[in-house]
Amino acid sequence: MSDFDSKARRARLRLTLVGVAAAAVLTAGGVLGVMVLNADDDLKQNPPKAAPSAPPSSGSSKPSVVEEFTPATAPSIPRLKPKSSTEGIGTGFEHSALGATSAAISYWEDLDLLDDVIARKQWTAIAATDSPGTIDKGVTEVRKVREGVGLPPSGATPDGITFSTNVKAALVRSLETSGDVVDVWMVFDRYATIRDKGADDNPLKDEVTNLILKWDGTDWKVTTERRYAARVKYPRTYDPDSKYAWAEGWRAVANG
Repeated sequence: MSDFDSKARRARLRLTLVGVAAAAVLTAGGVLGVMVLNADDDLKQNPPKAAPSAPPSSGSSKPSVVEEFTPATAPSIPRLKPKSSTEGIGTGFEHSALGATSAAISYWEDLDLLDDVIARKQWTAIAATDSPGTIDKGVTEVRKVREGVGLPPSGATPDGITFSTNVKAALVRSLETSGDVVDVWMVFDRYATIRDKGADDNPLKDEVTNLILKWDGTDWKVTTERRYAARVKYPRTYDPDSKYAWAEGWRAVANG
């Protein structure tokens, strides 16, 4: 999706939501467009590169790994379950690349999108202790969404609205040789269900975001420290049928 298309879509979703909110019935569109932390603002200026339509030239006649797999045909990423739960968000993931990926997916799917009080508790549970700004950034995004749809900046989610986020692909990269700081990119869909109105008929699809996670000795924690954010590299656009997306590191998520 081009930057122009993305902006136009978000504007349309925001206007739809504001219009309905004015009628005292909150719908999903603009709320579901929230992107927290690292990826959103940077992606607007540095969108991921599209996959090339033809493979690069090669002097070898042997089939490469790139030619054999796509995210759709390769084994998917299994999801590890959290060992504990804090403020409605899963915690307690193993010290491994799969543990970090599972943590990022779980966090992104469980974060509250409209209740800033709950959001603060959740971000406090998953943010690195040496990155307190991570908590404030997460809560600020929730409050921006609330204000954008005509709600006071702080308060509970209006009655009758539930959200679901489905991460369907992920890509993980280490930002340190130790493997204790990783950057996890995710492709997700987001839906809402509204009492008396049913399921969202205009969900957000194929949205992209990332979380930087740091091992703190007991669990994977989200960090927004500048020294790590500066090392983030934008991946090739995800396409489940692209061998180039697979070579880039994109993998489908089990049950995603």
